[in-house]
Amino acid sequence: MLNRIQKMADPKQVPSVTFNNGKSIPIVGLGTWQAPADGSLYRAVRGAIDAGYRHIDCAYAYENEEEVGKAINDAIGDGKVKREELFVTSKLWLTFFRRDRVQICVKKILSKLNTPYLDLCLVHWPMSFGDSDTTLLPTGDDGNVVPGTIDYLEAWQGLEDCVKAGLVKSIGISNFNTKQIERLLGSATIKPVTNQVESHPYLAQVKLKKFCEDRGITLTAYSPLGNPGSQVNTGSDKDRLLKDAVVTKLADKYKKSAGHILLKFQAQRGVIVIPKSVSVERIQSNIQIFDFELTAAEITELESLDRGYRTCDFNVNGVPNLPNFPFKDPNEV
Repeated sequence: MLNRIQKMADPKQVPSVTFNNGKSIPIVGLGTWQAPADGSLYRAVRGAIDAGYRHIDCAYAYENEEEVGKAINDAIGDGKVKREELFVTSKLWLTFFRRDRVQICVKKILSKLNTPYLDLCLVHWPMSFGDSDTTLLPTGDDGNVVPGTIDYLEAWQGLEDCVKAGLVKSIGISNFNTKQIERLLGSATIKPVTNQVESHPYLAQVKLKKFCEDRGITLTAYSPLGNPGSQVNTGSDKDRLLKDAVVTKLADKYKKSAGHILLKFQAQRGVIVIPKSVSVERIQSNIQIFDFELTAAEITELESLDRGYRTCDFNVNGVPNLPNFPFKDPNEV
């Protein structure tokens, strides 16, 4: 049973990962996907900062960045933290892939967050949609998303422009497979610092992790708990990872929660991890993973649970039929 009152983490005690450009990122961050902009996200971000978090993960597509920005700026105004002590990530959406439109999206993000720069901006997915400033999923008469004609290589050029313009400090990718990464590296003048993908023991991403690390690219894990509270993962067994016998055995051994084991699994592998929650108590708990160590054998045991269980497959409005959809080829990790 977790104590209801969690101790605060010292931000200096939260390890950081160094990117290939020399900049660093706290290894644990707060995810904000599916967090409602109804005041609960504001409280979550304020609570996270108070609890020692210095890394906040956002996205244009989450449609809640105004609330994140208000929480961040109020914390700065109250003297809780300085902007330069925070690491704020956002993501370029798929309707803004044309090179001259990339900065439009980034400037919209900066305006919503009320911040002069992003520490990191990612290409959210490798496929593009038709241009739109007003909808995330532009759809045709058949109900399917309107495919874009712009390649992710052009979107990457736009992000490189944003670095040169001082709008973004680091740039990376999200949901890219190995073939797409290799192709990007063939033309990029700025190497991506990270690839943010779904990862947990049921989708351990061992091959993708090694592929990225061999090329100086870190891995960031979203949905590290197997997405038990997600609106897109509605199966009756959606919390089965938290109840897995191996996970609960380790939780009992270390007198930790199943969530702690799953987060420690990522951090100890050097994977940046961004659990999402709007519960301040849970947020405080999620960062309490630096007072124990899993053994190498236990890490391997958790990785051996991999069964290709993907909870975020973006299977809506014909999206999987688009060119560059990353999960088409089961042999391409």
